[in-house]
Amino acid sequence: MAQGPQQDDDNTTRLDRPDGAPARVLPGPREEGVLTVLRGPNAGGLFTLDGPRTLIGRSSEAQVMLTDAAMSRRHSAIARTPEGYFIEDLGSANGTIVDGIKIDQRTQLHDGSRIEVGAHTLLRFGLHDAVEREAARRTHDLMVRDPLTSLFNRRHLYERLHSEAAFALRHNTPLAVLLVDIDGFKQINDTHGHAVGDSVLRVLSRALTQTVRTEDVLARYGGEEFVIVARGIEVGGARALGDRIVRAAAALRVPGGKQPVPVSVSVGVAHSALIASHEPEVLLRAADEAMYTAKRSGRNRAELASNTPVNRATYRLSPQDAAFIRERTTDNG
Repeated sequence: MAQGPQQDDDNTTRLDRPDGAPARVLPGPREEGVLTVLRGPNAGGLFTLDGPRTLIGRSSEAQVMLTDAAMSRRHSAIARTPEGYFIEDLGSANGTIVDGIKIDQRTQLHDGSRIEVGAHTLLRFGLHDAVEREAARRTHDLMVRDPLTSLFNRRHLYERLHSEAAFALRHNTPLAVLLVDIDGFKQINDTHGHAVGDSVLRVLSRALTQTVRTEDVLARYGGEEFVIVARGIEVGGARALGDRIVRAAAALRVPGGKQPVPVSVSVGVAHSALIASHEPEVLLRAADEAMYTAKRSGRNRAELASNTPVNRATYRLSPQDAAFIRERTTDNG
């Protein structure tokens, strides 16, 4: 009969295992496909090839959605078959290159194959076992996700905002940025404690996820702030989205001890047509100022940014963040 953990003289816990039990997890078959982004706007990204067919492209329908401006919306696809993984180009504008050869027919991928798509993006195809793939997925989530809310983090937001802005400028399509700030969040923390404050952030994050469109980018911007990047949306639609967010937040009640804690938000909405700019830094600044206008106007509301010049003196974008956005625009614009 198995004994419980014992300790030897140097305080190391020794594990007693039943006879014949494996001492460690043995390697499994390496047949789970994974794509790692080695270079490009989404560098460091990791995508697991879960289904029988995986679409690669800029489309929000793509399972591997990349933001390289030179990629087609439906660029290429990878099929999983009993014989292995195969990639084909879907008539993309700039082609698909596998291990240095531009492909014109379905081509088998091998562990370590390198795939070039668009102008900047280089992918590596790898075969993992189930344990390795799960570890890789968790590592990627730590890189791009906020640990408290599971939303995208600030750095990933900047990557996506740059890409969406470049796409909108090139195709002359509208782009909106919404900045959401929880009203009285410091008072919630001071009155109910930080555990309740964290619950408010998680509950609001779920509500925001259910309110925005599938193609929108939703990220935690820091503290009690969130940012939504909405492509291809007109001014009226952006304002309506801001109003829906305000109503969704106002309907929330978060357990807080003796009585539920109400939630409200102020939302700043910046639209490229109103501020005459697709620049990421300008859109963020305008959304930030509009959010403060909502605060001054009584909170629990959404305000559109006007077409007046953005007051750089009052904006809180750090010099490091501004430099990062400018660097992305210079490198990949």
